[in-house]
Parts: sequence; C-alpha cells; structure tokens
Amino acid sequence: MIRIPLILVVYILGSYSAPAFADALDALSVKSSVKKSVRKGDVYANSHVESFEENSKKKQSLEFEILGLHSKSCRFALRKLSHYENYDKHLDFIKKSQYNEKRKRVRFYMKSALLPFDMVLDFILPRISQPGSYPFMFDKGFLKGLTGTINIYKNGKNCLFHTKASWKGPDSGINDTIFEIFSSTLSKISMENLIRISRTY
Repeated sequence: MIRIPLILVVYILGSYSAPAFADALDALSVKSSVKKSVRKGDVYANSHVESFEENSKKKQSLEFEILGLHSKSCRFALRKLSHYENYDKHLDFIKKSQYNEKRKRVRFYMKSALLPFDMVLDFILPRISQPGSYPFMFDKGFLKGLTGTINIYKNGKNCLFHTKASWKGPDSGINDTIFEIFSSTLSKISMENLIRISRTY
C-alpha cells in the first residue's frame, strides 16, 4: 500500500454561516440543467484535470466540484455524516476509518478498482454539525497546495452540500482522464451513499 498523507486544514469562520437563502440552490453559479438534476435527487460531480508545462517542468491542474441536496434538514443529516469514524461501514472503498477527537484528525484507508493505487488519507477535520462555509487546504503530501471550500446551506427544509476545490502542482504520474474518473466517480458514489444512509438516524 502506498501511503499518501493528506492534511486537510479546515478553518471554521467563527459564527459565520453560509447565506441562508430560501432556495440556496438558485443562488449558486451552476448551470440550470445541473440545478434541475440536483432538485430531482441526483448528485452532480465534475472534475477537470489538465497537464501542462511550466518552466520546462511537467505539471497538472485540477478543478473539482460536487453538489448534492439532502431531503432532510442539515441538523438531521449532519448527526450521522459527522461521524467520520463510521464511514468504513457505509463506503465500500474505505476499508478502515478512524477519528481522533482531540486532534480532530481523520484517517481513511482506501482501496478500490477505481483508484490508481491504494491510499491512506490522513487529514484534519472538525465534526461539522451545522450549516456554514468551511475553507480547507491540503498542506503536504499528494495534491499539496489544493484549496477549496465546503459549503453547507439550509435549502428550505432540506440541506444543500456544495464543495469546490482547485489545485496546481507537479505532475502526479496519473493520466489526466484516469485522474478525472477516480476523483469524480468516487466523490459522486460517496455523496450518494452518505445521503442515503443519513436519511434515517
């Protein structure tokens, strides 16, 4: 197993919450066709990877977005989704999940035919229990320098999850298309399953 430590640094913005629009989905800058699909219960995931040269060095960039609407309230949904240590019970490709409450550290041991190699994800993440905007960053290891934001919105009586991330760095050694497939497909599968299992408590 190739171990790839990923540090996800999450800065909670005090008491700041993401805007509480009556319909948060309408306020997002995504295509109307995507909004329509998400309203029907589909999860939208998109990943674009591009290889290029910079100063005679091979590099890659990643732009990623995932969007899903939960049929329950955020308070209800997050009661289960915040238990990261139980994710191995819900997601087949996570073989073991651990959470250190004191250090706020998550560790996922991942193995899947969709992955180019086995991975260990080791990152910092507090238990997210309410709507808000949560910037994050991978500060070392695979995809070092990746930054993004997890936004959780109240959407009427439902809960809207929207994450965007971007990265540019040294060539990962992974083909662009394969990179796009495993990042978007596993993310989509993850959100679909987590939404499903968190509809009951």
